[in-house]
Amino acid sequence: MKFLKDKNYVSIGFMLFAMFFGAGNLIFPTILGQNAGTSFTPAMLGLIITGVGLPLLGVIVIGYSGARDLLDLSSRAGKVFGLLFTTSLYLSIGPLFAIPRTGATTYSLGLSSFISQENQQVGLYIFLVFFMGLTLLLSIKPNKLVDIIGKYITPVLLLSMFVLIIQSIISPMGSYQQPSKGYETFSTAFTNGLLEGYNTMDALASLVFGIIVINSVKLYGAKTTEEISKNTSRSAIIAAFLLGIIYIAIANIGATSVSAIGMQENGAVVLTEVTNYYYSSTGRILLLIIVFLACITTSVGLTTACASYFNRIFPKISYEAYVIGITVFSAVVGSVGLTALISLAVPVLVLLYPLTIAIIILGFTDKIFGGKKEVYTYTLIFVLLFSLYTTAVSTFGVSIPTIDKAIAYIPLNNYSFGWLAVAAVGFVFGLGVSRIKQK
Repeated sequence: MKFLKDKNYVSIGFMLFAMFFGAGNLIFPTILGQNAGTSFTPAMLGLIITGVGLPLLGVIVIGYSGARDLLDLSSRAGKVFGLLFTTSLYLSIGPLFAIPRTGATTYSLGLSSFISQENQQVGLYIFLVFFMGLTLLLSIKPNKLVDIIGKYITPVLLLSMFVLIIQSIISPMGSYQQPSKGYETFSTAFTNGLLEGYNTMDALASLVFGIIVINSVKLYGAKTTEEISKNTSRSAIIAAFLLGIIYIAIANIGATSVSAIGMQENGAVVLTEVTNYYYSSTGRILLLIIVFLACITTSVGLTTACASYFNRIFPKISYEAYVIGITVFSAVVGSVGLTALISLAVPVLVLLYPLTIAIIILGFTDKIFGGKKEVYTYTLIFVLLFSLYTTAVSTFGVSIPTIDKAIAYIPLNNYSFGWLAVAAVGFVFGLGVSRIKQK
């Protein structure tokens, strides 16, 4: 068993943390803390499960399952499904939504306050050209990612955040207030924490970032499947630990800020008000540094992963050409603004998230059911049909009363996790079909 040197897998873990940690990871825990108040503990438990636990499992499952990448893993349900699902996932967390959102969020949260109102749109265009140009430069040589992000950018990002975190611990703005509506009990606060972890999109990104981590541990000398799996897990645990600590610290800032700045409509406003409270006008500069470093690392990670995937599917086009195409396209899409990007992404998240988590669970339990294709196929078909219907209802208002009544009886559906019961039915059905075929 060849373990990587400590400094190597620590650098890979730092790189993975930085790629996960975007602006959404700042915004969602902050507003969660404000809303949770004295229900802080159950809300954070929920956030840690979906915002830290799921991404950790998503990275590990690629190495553990023996799959080469996400396409290989999802294709166990069929080549057509694997190609469609994987391509949809890469596009949604790539040039269609997530990559443009990193640039738009950096501008909206970090830079827009320095630009006059009449020049906001022009400022956004200019900034996106700069931001995506820098993404291109950092993504063009993927073998340098560990050195650039893990050894240099991440320490600066962590230091910038610790300046604010330590200040909030030494001089808290206030005490925890009564929880907001929907956070009054342990179960409701816990459920809302689970849903906020969903919103970070990290579970989706984990399956994409997993192959970057695997390639990095291979680069440092891991060769066998067992070596790759063990070292990938060690690096992922470091990233998960950092995510968990930062989430708790940032949520605590939100929870202690209510008495000083009042309840705010979103985490972006909370962060702006908090940095202004502690550092006055210089707080805007600190916030810009934190948001910029958080978003550029995520943008680079997603661009690298997407370019590598499409280069594998269509190898006649070079990796470098894909990087250029993705960054240029993302700059154009990002120009529509942050609000529009978030609203467009919601239906895609509702559809892809259950499928992603189901694939992660199947990857870990593969050896239990013998990796039977029928189990993969029927589990994912059941989840897909359920997700398509709920997406149609939430997005377009399409509703069939008979189906709605049946869905109302599904366990956990009131907490937005009804698809878990549907997946379990598909799993059992798939096992039954596989045994009938064997006989």
